[in-house]
Amino acid sequence: MLFSGLLNQCTYITSMIQLNEFFRSSGKFPKIEAVPGFRFVEYRSYETSARNRVWVDRNFIVFVLEGRKEIHTAEETYKLSYNRALFLRRGGYLMSEIPKGRGVFQSLLFFIDDAFLEQLARQHAALLPRTVREPKHAGIPIRVTAPISQFYYTALPYFNLPLNEARRRALGLKFEELLLTLIAEPANRHFAAFLSSLLQGKPNIRSVMEQNFFLRLPMEAFARLAQRSLSAFKRDFRAAYGMPPGQWLRQRRLQHARLLLKTTDSPVSEIARESGFENASHFSQAFREQFGRSPSAWRGR
Repeated sequence: MLFSGLLNQCTYITSMIQLNEFFRSSGKFPKIEAVPGFRFVEYRSYETSARNRVWVDRNFIVFVLEGRKEIHTAEETYKLSYNRALFLRRGGYLMSEIPKGRGVFQSLLFFIDDAFLEQLARQHAALLPRTVREPKHAGIPIRVTAPISQFYYTALPYFNLPLNEARRRALGLKFEELLLTLIAEPANRHFAAFLSSLLQGKPNIRSVMEQNFFLRLPMEAFARLAQRSLSAFKRDFRAAYGMPPGQWLRQRRLQHARLLLKTTDSPVSEIARESGFENASHFSQAFREQFGRSPSAWRGR
């Protein structure tokens, strides 16, 4: 059975999609909640989409079965083709899909709760590196070996079977086997390091904010990305930066916008959107207050 993509005839999205919640509530995409904290979704689209703006409050894995996918973060661009996979931490992304020829883009997405990953990390802590630094980048490329590829394809038939309790448990065991297989591959040491970092405590505030400052989200959502209550997030943020998060976000977005004005030919309206401002008018006013000139005047200086 064929399923349409998020936005089959997409040009440029101005709103932001909470990806995990979108798939959880949508009936258009086949999905399985195998065990608590682990959901996987089959996703297909038939039109080339341009930068769907999404944010996710769970870590997830993308595995491309057909076509190509590009994922943009604040720092990097990841390009995935057939039989390629990427682990992405909770946060914001710009995503686009390119179907194969005039055919279909197809992928599997695995959404994983922190509690599920932490439990697995503690259970298999002896297999993880003991001294690690939390990986800095939002994305961790996955080296796909034959056993890993086999898991993805053996998971597909479950979408067409009645999902009784025995099959749920079997899928849960298969997914645990997949994660162990990832750990076993030396090329996936950065993923193993991420699992090990879960045993060290909550995510670093600076890493979370540098990866996601361009998202137009309420402060409660930033707290969720940092795995903290709102009050704890504000307290830890001030300890890290010496200022409230709203003030820092404004300054960081303006710094990013100024860099884009200097290094790209993008229109001011697009730079405003990419930097996290509500609209070009709001951006121009904030830019003039900070730097004494309008964005256009600063660029043409």
